[in-house]
Formats: sequence, structure tokens, C-alpha cells
Amino acid sequence: ARLGMTRAVLARELNRGEIAEICKKSPIEIETFVHGALCMCYSGQCEMSAVIGRRSGNRGACAQPCRLPYGFSGKANAHPLSLKDACLAPFVPEMMDMGVACLKIEGRMKRPEYVAAVVTACREALTGETYDEDTLRAVFSRSGFTDGYLTGKRDKTMFGYRTKDDVQSADKVLKSLAALYEKETPRVGVSMAFSLTETESALTVSDGENARTVTGDAPEKAINRALDAASAEKNLVKTGGTPFYIENMRIEVQDGLMIPASVMNGMRRDALDLLLAKRGVAPSRDWLHGSVLPRDDETAAREGFRGYTATVRTKAQADALRELGLETVYVPLEVAAQTGLPAILPRVFSDNEQPQIEMLLGEAMSRGTDTVLAGNIGHIPLAKRLGFTVHGDFGLNAYNSKTLSALAEMGVSRQTLSFEARLAQIRDMRGPLETDLIVYGRLPLMIFENCAIRRQHGGKCSCQNGVTYLTDRRRERFPLLNEFGCRNTLLNSRPLCLREDFARLGVQTARLQFTIESPEECVRIARAFLSGAPLDGEFTNGLYKRGVE
Repeated sequence: ARLGMTRAVLARELNRGEIAEICKKSPIEIETFVHGALCMCYSGQCEMSAVIGRRSGNRGACAQPCRLPYGFSGKANAHPLSLKDACLAPFVPEMMDMGVACLKIEGRMKRPEYVAAVVTACREALTGETYDEDTLRAVFSRSGFTDGYLTGKRDKTMFGYRTKDDVQSADKVLKSLAALYEKETPRVGVSMAFSLTETESALTVSDGENARTVTGDAPEKAINRALDAASAEKNLVKTGGTPFYIENMRIEVQDGLMIPASVMNGMRRDALDLLLAKRGVAPSRDWLHGSVLPRDDETAAREGFRGYTATVRTKAQADALRELGLETVYVPLEVAAQTGLPAILPRVFSDNEQPQIEMLLGEAMSRGTDTVLAGNIGHIPLAKRLGFTVHGDFGLNAYNSKTLSALAEMGVSRQTLSFEARLAQIRDMRGPLETDLIVYGRLPLMIFENCAIRRQHGGKCSCQNGVTYLTDRRRERFPLLNEFGCRNTLLNSRPLCLREDFARLGVQTARLQFTIESPEECVRIARAFLSGAPLDGEFTNGLYKRGVE
């Protein structure tokens, strides 16, 4: 709200209690998803499609690699990342009572029959009618639907994939669903004003906000039958094939004149087409045209490449790197509470978990922590309120100079750049803050709410028992790590390794992102980067040179 937003779309992972609480306290409108595909990853944080196939989910080009088979036993024999679609139509009245202002249907790439079925079902649920769930399931589902997030029942029944039977079920209902949209139901009331004088004929159509006027040929003197108001209305009232219906009509016809019905029909069609086109124009938006914030003298003095930073997951990794001369070593918040090192905040945490976060931050500060690495926009005001210096992590998706300026205005003093950007784009970025670039490590592909590690081990928490791997059809192994709140991060199968002239790129620091490496491996890799020595292994350049769609 402080950034000027008037409506926010909530994460699909929230339960009904969390949605109600947010609606109660939010100063702006709240929109929630009501039907459609569920991503395994939190929206805006999925890099799987981009890193694997150069199609960025953050830009709407996701290739849905999560729907493919994967497995935990070295074979891709299951679908542990494929959630069923959500169907929350039964909960629509409840969500309205919570204060939800708008319902979002996911389905922009679906066929018209799907849109017709879902919109009809939601409309009926909104008015208390009984909707046809069988048709809804038949037109598209992944072996059924789920309401697991809303109801808090996060279990294996939430998962499913598209089967041959699902596809064949759709064939049975497509024809009947087409009838729902082939003849559109009029929904927009308009007023019409028609006038006929000796010099011209004119028709104005208005929806209350927009008006369009068309003129026709001059009328002729009537020979047999003059045009009257009733005859004119008979022609003008026809709006079939458009979303309009006539709420009121005003007709003024001068006596003794005549105009062909074809001319009136043409004027009506033209006026309604013009009004429809006007309504289809996206509203103008207010853009922030502020210039990039100026660098102060202190910032200017710090320009140029200064060295390497590192993120780690364990105290042992941090201890091993302590004396190597790295510019900064960031540790998880729980480790910072023990060591006083700069803290990595959990990318995702709920309102109920925030007191624990603040408690750990207090402990970390008491031990000497003065800087946090923020991966969520909500972290920034929280950290500033508690007195920390804020560095921005990759989760903030800093992809251009405008974003860097906006983050600087919010209080971020160093920002990690998006690893979806090409090197040429990185060289062009300018901002009033320091920039950091991830140059080594297994890139994070997903962060998700459903703990796949727990599901794999029969509902028992085994996060501390080594690293769990997912295997794909090519036998590539993807590490699966535990995160704060029993969430998971899925890492890429191969680590990134970028060796460049970082001063030429314009970044001040380059990050080594350590995850599953042993403390000894962390030291070996860090020393190679610090000395410029070659590094052996199977690596990827990520997206820095090939880019994404």
C-alpha cells in the first residue's frame, strides 16, 4: 500500500485463516485465486523453466518442467512436483464474507471452452446456485482438483498429473461448452440516442463512461411511409453478437422523412463496434519517471570491483571461510543468532512465524550482526525498523536500473542482480547502490510450501539426514534442501561457474553461493576464485550468456 498499490493478489499457498486475517488488516483490496493450475513454487520465485530450458516463468513463458516425471530412487517414476489444479468454487461465498474483493481464474493459455466452464461455475457459486462440478472436472483437470492449501490439508492427495483419461473426458463436453460463448450473453447496458433531421442522421451510444457517435446519409422525403420512432427503435434495438443490451433509448425523428433500414443497421453496428473498441483499450497507467538517484561521494569512492562475497548454509562452512579474505560471508538467520555474522532472512515466512524471526534477529544483533540479506520485499521495512543494514538477495528479481533505484529508495544498500540477466544487460545497469552477482553455486530453481522431503519419508521429518535428491528422466540429480518453516528449495543439478572480468561488468562484488559443498570444498572453490586459478568440475554458465525468453 505504501508503494501505491490499490490491490494485491495473495499467494496461492495461504489457508482460509491467513486470507481472512490479511483481508481484515489490509488497507487495500485483496484478490485471490479461485480456480486453475497450481505452481509447485511460490509465484515469482521459480527459475526452473528458465535455467533448464531458457523459458522464464517470471515472464509468462514457463514450459512447466515441474509436470514431468521425477523420482527419489534414482528413477523418474513419479510426479512429486505436479499439483492438481485448485477448485475453490465451493468456498466463494466464504471468501466474499472474508472481504476478498476479486477472484482470479488462472487459465490464460486454456481453450475457450475451459474459460466458459470455469466462469459459469464461479458465477453460479457467487449467486448460490449449484454448479456442475463434473463438467468442470471433465473440461480440464489433473485427475481431480484440490483445495489443500485453503483448507490446510497439505498431503499427497494434492498431487496429480494429466492422464489419457483426463484428455478423453474433455472431448465429451467441449461441444456443449462451446454454446456458452458462441452466443455471448449481453452484460453491458448502454443508452442510445438517435436523431433524424432534414440534413443528417446521427446515432450516439454510451455505456455511462464512454460514448461514440456515428452519422449517416441525409434522409429523403418520404413517398409512401415516413419513418416514425417505433420503426426506428425496431431496427436500433438489435444488439445480438455483442456484449451490449439497450437500457434506455431516445429517438427524435422529424416528420415526413425516410431513411433505409440498412443505413440504420449499419449505424448501429458501427457505433457499437466503436464503443467495444474503446472499452477494449487498456487504461492509462501512471509510470514512475524519476531519474536514477545520484551517487554520493562515498558511493563513488567505492565503485569498482572489490572482491567476493559468499552465502553458506552451515556454521562449519562459515568457519572454514572465515580467514580467506572474503568481503562478506552471509549465514542463515539461525546461524547468525549464534555467530553474529550477516544474516540471510528466510525468503518465505508467515505472519505466525514472524515473532520467531524477530526473536532470532534480536539474538543475532546482540552477537554483532548488523546486516541482513533480504529476499522478500516485506523483509525490507522489517529489517529497517529493527535497525539493520539491508542487502537485497536474488529473490527481489533486480533486473534493471529502475528496480535498483526503487530498491535504493526503500533502503537497500547492496543488491544481488537477477541471474536471468545477460552479461550485456548487467553492464548496462546503473543504480545508486552497490551490486552483487552470483558467479558460483547451484542456482535455486524453486522454493515451495509442500515439503517433498517429508512426503518421501512417510510424513516424518528427515531434513537433517543428509541431502535428498530428485532425479529426472535424464538421470540428472537435483538437490532438495530444507528451508525455514518446513519448506523446500530445489537446486539445479550442476553448479554455475562464471569466470569473468567482474570490474568490466560494473559490479562491486561477486558471490559464491555454497549449499551442499563440504567446508573443504568451500575453501578450495573460494581460493580458486580469489587467486584466479582454474577450477575443475562439470559446470554451467547459467543464463548470463544465453539469456531467456
